[in-house]
Amino acid sequence: MKTGTAKGIILVISGIIVAFFPSIISSLFYLIGTAIIIFCVINIIKSLVTANPVAVVPNVIGIIIGGAVTSLPHFVQTIIPLTIGLILAFNGLDYIGKVVANVGSRVLNIILAVTALGLGCTLLFHLVTAGNATRIIAGIVMIGAGGYDFLSVKSSYGGNGGIIDVDNYTVKDDNRFIR
Repeated sequence: MKTGTAKGIILVISGIIVAFFPSIISSLFYLIGTAIIIFCVINIIKSLVTANPVAVVPNVIGIIIGGAVTSLPHFVQTIIPLTIGLILAFNGLDYIGKVVANVGSRVLNIILAVTALGLGCTLLFHLVTAGNATRIIAGIVMIGAGGYDFLSVKSSYGGNGGIIDVDNYTVKDDNRFIR
């Protein structure tokens, strides 16, 4: 299987999972985070039994990391719209400042300010809905990119597998460029 084909298939499958089956991703993060926590708790018990208290600190950090991995799906669902909303809101305020300072086109700056503030406030006040919409859009983009990769690999190799036959091609021996 060619690399582009494999990449396209992986992107399409990942896009379908991201866009339409988010519970699979959440379950996967919960399983990974829980496994990290259980592994670190077992290591802490082992280190206390063997009287090696130095090994406790990295495992406590591991438990914290396991908890972060477990809560990662909810964090990503809310932090991305929050960050984008803050950026858009600040950009909207910047455009209002440009209108007040009379920098550039006033009409364009007013339109950009209203648009940026409107989108920014919408994202800030509807984090979960915006997160779901962002997830679905990202999944659809992944499906499109994977489909493009898959189809571009199929069309670029044509029927001959990308191999050019040079055995039947003769080159004229032209010495006029040699000095």
